[in-house]
Amino acid sequence: MGYSYKCYSDTKDFMKKYVNAEEGAVIYGISKSRIIVIAREAGAVYKAGNSALINTELFEEYLEQFRESARSLPKHLWNKLKENTNAPKTGENQ
Repeated sequence: MGYSYKCYSDTKDFMKKYVNAEEGAVIYGISKSRIIVIAREAGAVYKAGNSALINTELFEEYLEQFRESARSLPKHLWNKLKENTNAPKTGENQ
């Protein structure tokens, strides 16, 4: 079964199409200076006088090319995770 991925966020119905660097930094969880660099690389910056806006659709489309495929946890980490899940919690009656 094939999956199709959108080149933009599923939150697009709630998110503005254009954001300033400060809003973008909050939305994407990266620094303001870094979002400006990435947005310029993506060709997603729109300048009007002293203001600059970032097109979130173009920005997210550009980000998709850096997506890493999922990997399994190494066996030693997987076993440790299972052990911690099955261990009794502190203060629980045994």
